[in-house]
Order: sequence, then C-alpha cells, then structure tokens
Amino acid sequence: MFNDVRAGRLYASGVMCAMVFAAGPAFAGDPLVSDQTDAVGLGMPHMSLETDFNVEFFTPGGAAGDFDNDGDLDLFIIGGSGSTDHLYINDGSGNFTDQAAAWGVDRVHKGSGVAVGDYNSDGWLDLMVTSLGPADSYEYDWSVLYRNNGDGTFTDVTATAGVGEGNNRFLADAMSPAFGDYDLDGDLDLAVAGWYGGSSLYRNNGDGTFTDATLTALDIDITGVSGLRGYAPRFVDMDGDRYPELLFVADFETSKYFQNDGDGTFTNLTPANGTGLDTNGMGNSFGDYNNDGTFDWYVTSRIGADGVPTPSGTGNMLYMGTATPHVFVEESMARGVNFGYWGWGAISLDIDHDGDLDIFATNGMNNSGLDMTPSRMYQNDGMANFVDIASTCGMNDMGQGRGVVHGDFDGDGDQEIVLIQAREKHRYYRNDLSGEGINSITLDLDTSAVAGLAPNGFGTRVELSSASGDQLRYMDGGSNYLSQSELSIHFGIGADPVADEIIIKWANGDETFLNDVPPGRYTIFALICPGDLNGDGDLNFFDVSAFLTMYQAQHPQADFNGDGDFNFFDVSAFLVAFQSGCP
Repeated sequence: MFNDVRAGRLYASGVMCAMVFAAGPAFAGDPLVSDQTDAVGLGMPHMSLETDFNVEFFTPGGAAGDFDNDGDLDLFIIGGSGSTDHLYINDGSGNFTDQAAAWGVDRVHKGSGVAVGDYNSDGWLDLMVTSLGPADSYEYDWSVLYRNNGDGTFTDVTATAGVGEGNNRFLADAMSPAFGDYDLDGDLDLAVAGWYGGSSLYRNNGDGTFTDATLTALDIDITGVSGLRGYAPRFVDMDGDRYPELLFVADFETSKYFQNDGDGTFTNLTPANGTGLDTNGMGNSFGDYNNDGTFDWYVTSRIGADGVPTPSGTGNMLYMGTATPHVFVEESMARGVNFGYWGWGAISLDIDHDGDLDIFATNGMNNSGLDMTPSRMYQNDGMANFVDIASTCGMNDMGQGRGVVHGDFDGDGDQEIVLIQAREKHRYYRNDLSGEGINSITLDLDTSAVAGLAPNGFGTRVELSSASGDQLRYMDGGSNYLSQSELSIHFGIGADPVADEIIIKWANGDETFLNDVPPGRYTIFALICPGDLNGDGDLNFFDVSAFLTMYQAQHPQADFNGDGDFNFFDVSAFLVAFQSGCP
C-alpha cells in the first residue's frame, strides 16, 4: 500500500561541489556526485552507422520509469542505428541489466525521442519511441508505440492505436514525444514534435486509440514548415486552472506557447506574452525558481558563434512568470543562465535539497565553433539567481550531450542525473548528497481509484510549506529534449524536520491535505472517499487492514485528524469516516 521511508547513505568517494551561496534558512547538504556509468551497467554508448553531420547526430534521448512495477526506477535509452535500443532494468540497488531483447524492444533504427506514460490506464507504463527511420536510411512512419503487457514484454500497437502507418506528420524527423491529459478526461493524450513541420497533437479516445486533433485543437497550422520546427513539447498548467498549456520548443524563432482554453482547443499567445524570444529553441524545463507560486519556463538555444548572445544566437532563455497569468519577462542574462553554448536538454531539480530548484543544462555541436563545451550545473540561491558549479562538481562533461533524465535510481532520497550523448558513452551522475540538511520528501501519486484522473497523477499540482518557505511542483510527462524524467514529485527541505503542510491539488479539483510530513518517500492515493483506503469503491475489512498498515508505518494519509501525531484520535477519525460510507 505504501513505500517505506528510505534511509539516506553517505559515500566517501565522489567530487565535492563548492557551496557558492550562503546557506539560507534550510541549510543544504554538500552536493556530492560521482560518475558511476560503468559501475552501474550503463556503459554502452550511443552508436551510429554514420559519422558525418546529419539529423541522427541531433539524437538520442531516453526516459525513466518503473516498467516492471517492482518499486524501483528503470531506464530506456535510444541505442542508435549502429546498436539496439536499451531497456535497463534496475535490480533495486541502482544497478542495471539491459533486458531489451527479452522485453521485445531491442529495435535497430535511427531512434530519437522517448516518452513514458500509461496510455491505456491498465496500471503499466507504456513507451512512445520516435524515430527517423531504419538503420540505413531516413524514412517515414518509423515511430512506435509500445504497450506494456505487464508480463515482462512490450507489444508494438502503433497501427491499431492510430499514431503510425499512413500518418503524414510522423515524418522522417519525428523528434520529442510527450504525454499529458490536456482535456482532463482521465487518459493521456500525446504531442509529437517534428522539425520539418511534422508536429502533431493526438487526443486519446479512452479505448486504446488516438484521434489526430492537430488542426481542430490548435489555432495555427503546426503541420507546415512555417508554423513550427518542433523539437520538444510538454503539457504544463501554467495558470493554475487545472487545464495544461501546451509548450512547444522549436527552432528558427518558432517556439510556441499555447494557452489551454478548457474546451479542447488552444490559443497561441506567442510572442505577445513575452515568450518565443529564443532564436533556436531546442529543449526546455520549467519550475517555480523563485518560489513565488508561479511557474517559470526555461528554454535552451544556441549562443552566437563568437560566444556572446546575438540576434542570430540568443543563448538560453529564462521566461519568469509574473502576477498576470500567461505573461512573462525574459531574465536569463540577469539571473546567470543565458550562456549555455549550444543548448539541448535541460532539467530542473533540487540537487542539494536546499528548497529551491537548480538547473542542469547540456550542450554540444560540432562544426559550430562551440564544440567541446561543458555542461552547466546552475545552482539556485533561492531567489532564482544562478551560478554554474559544474566544474567543481565534476559534471562539466564536454561531450555531445542531448537528452537528460533525472530520478532517484538508487532509492536513497536524492536525484541522480543521466546525461545521454550522441555517438558517445552516456554519463550516470550518482548523487551522493551528504552532511547536514539533506532532508527530502518524494511523492508517488496513485490515481487508480478515481475515474477521470490520469494515471500516475499527470496534471497534479503540489504545494509544500515548511519552516524555510513554500515550494511548488507539477506532475507532467513532458520532454526536456527527446527525454523524460521520473514520474514523481520531489522536494528538498534542507534541515527542516518536517513539511508543515503539503496540499495536493488533483486534476479533477479535489484536494488532499497532509500535515507534519517527515522526510521520506510516500505513495499518496487519490480516493473517492476517505475511508476507502484500498480504493476499490467498497468499505470493508480490506480498508481497515490498509489503515492499520499505514498507521503503523506513520504514513501521512493515516493521520486522519491532521494534527501530525499518530494516536487514538486518528483511529477514531478513521472509524467515523469508515462508518459514514462513500457517496
């Protein structure tokens, strides 16, 4: 019924990162990372039959997900035309074995991007893998939707699902896919970016099939070259009305910010709302970087050939949200995150558990004057001012970085970073955070008991308050660039012993309140009624058993009277809820 609190671990090896900023109210632990790529079994590089500059050189990506439902995080990585795709199954301790062949996903092709989501709501994570074509050529209709069968195998359902053969917009340059429930009907829709104007939006019909909604849902034609040269889409509720916007990062000044109108359609607000100023949008991330309760949007691009921002090379852009919904101010230079060389993937994570979101951004491009340039690890001072600490962390890899994935692969409460590279070995940076103030809270969201909520809590907004301040997160499956990170909500709370309050705002408008939550990892259940703790719609012995199990583990959802203590009053409150029945 729940995940136990996981104890942190201290490692003696690794590279210590200098703390650039003075410690705030929540004193951070010392960031400590070590390159464990070979040690954990991720040493196989991306391989290409071609060695020259071409579209496959813009790839690959990957994604994290618990594909076997055993409670730990697995990893899917595109292999390239000179190899096979890789499905790395976690043994529970952060070590991996490639089981792609056994699972039926060891495909040889010019793979590009990956998205993870339970598109058919059967409780198992599926895979959307975009492709440029077979190993020896560039061809249409090579992207594939894999259904997870729940028995250690996947099945190609591309044609029957309606996202494959004969769809002219799955062109030979299909790049990043992303899942999200844009119409709030409880199933996952799909956006796919294509650079030649082949971008698409698919509405999930709820029966395992999709309908192409590109031309009916969007107010501009993104299927043509002039509309959008897409690289990375994602669905994010930027204004708090529950309906997620569609953010499309694209090349040649064609990035688009689509506001969700709440009726199945979107309105293009770019560039009047202050976004879309990036000259060559590649990847993106988002987060509330200054903890003001408003999401900001970070878009990677390339810098000018002479190493300074120019009209033809703006560098990375940071669009800071304002008090007016959907209005942004670009502040990348002032906040220290503009200079990212030739940017690709970017992720937002609290790497040092000090209560604010940091940014890791990778880059690389030969024949550009920006080759052999290091990745950036931007540390946040809590007010959205950043300093690059990659060189002191040992994270300034100078290879051809493309996609980036973060997640707690070894189960110790902090977030690892997987840097996926083109035609090179990837990098697995294990986070060995140590010292005082390393507390964190991770939430896995279980929506299986409530009809109308998307699987894994897609579209859920989570607010946390602790002694050191407020934080905001959102569950999305969007692409940072060809890649997707762990489907969880993660907060660092520094030295704070508990989170005073966590408010979970589900996509259907329901809210769950948790009080005095100690550090740890918890599965939080969306429930039809409070007493139905096993979520089957009936009130019976199994709910009593579930309560007793959660109560003994001091799971926050067993704190029925919300006072932060676990005692007779919680038992009494549960019995009242149980006897009251369900609507």
